[in-house]
Amino acid sequence: MSETRPTDDGYPDRHSTKAEATMATELVLLGTAGAPLPVAGRAGISSALAVDDRVFVIDCGRGSPSAFVDAGLGFTQLEAIFITHLHADHVGDLPGMLLYPWGVRTGDAGPLPPVRVYGPGSPSSLPAGDAEFQRETTISPEAPVPGTADLVRHILAGYAFDLNVMPLDAHMPDAGQLVRAMDIHFPARADGTLVFPLVVFEDPAVRVSVIPVTHGRVMPAFAYRFDTAGGSIVFSGDTTANEDLIALAEGADILVHCVADLAYLGRHGFTGAALHRMAALHTDVNDVGSVAERAGVHELILNHYVPAEPDAITEAEWEERAARSFSGKTTAGTDGLRRLLANVPRDP
Repeated sequence: MSETRPTDDGYPDRHSTKAEATMATELVLLGTAGAPLPVAGRAGISSALAVDDRVFVIDCGRGSPSAFVDAGLGFTQLEAIFITHLHADHVGDLPGMLLYPWGVRTGDAGPLPPVRVYGPGSPSSLPAGDAEFQRETTISPEAPVPGTADLVRHILAGYAFDLNVMPLDAHMPDAGQLVRAMDIHFPARADGTLVFPLVVFEDPAVRVSVIPVTHGRVMPAFAYRFDTAGGSIVFSGDTTANEDLIALAEGADILVHCVADLAYLGRHGFTGAALHRMAALHTDVNDVGSVAERAGVHELILNHYVPAEPDAITEAEWEERAARSFSGKTTAGTDGLRRLLANVPRDP
């Protein structure tokens, strides 16, 4: 179910009382690796957007809770988490983001509101695969492709021992109020086509819009746009060069976009069908600049590197190749990179 943020849920209001014009919006890249396998030097994919005194997290890859703290962000500030898709490298540390700060989410006025988790709903059925990859065993055959709400429900069930026993020995908030997960589904027209972008979160300071993107057989997969008084930023998620994403990002201050070097992969074991599959999952470094150019964004920040190893391709190489087809500022994202949207270079 898609939903905007309730304003009357019975919890203390955490919205800033400052005038919108004074609100600062800051991007923090928590991790930039584009693969589930841990690599030295890059944490798993995750970003944070601080809007005045609140923080929104986009994806929760490996190491994201530690990176969140290392960035000086506080779990009492965490407002919502937005998941682009349910590959493990994007949700592997979602349990940690929800459960590690359990004991600190009590303020002077009582428990803080649940962290809201927005993400793809279930596509209902397992997509067809290539014959060479057919398997005899399907995990959870009764529900082989759960959505975000089911994922969170299973996380809480899996940690039931801790969630039930810990409150017996410590003053803890009600574990049932830790999180509120919401599946995003797009409405459909009479002909079956989907209606988007869809606003899934909106309050006086922040509006979050979502569209579907193309990530191979991973459906649904999302890109998100955040519009704030301090500026606008788009997170591509994992996608190929996408016309709908270009429309979503039109005029944004920053586009944070996934990037892959398909030629490098071709030289290192990916050939034929395997390379073709990779091309259907991510945007090549030679194409990402034109996406930013056509969208008319002010800054392109590269993210979710494939290959993920920092010593495979230097940041300068990533940046130089992406910049060939983009007239704005190109930045090779790094773990811990911070960008105040007010400081993004804009055309005179």
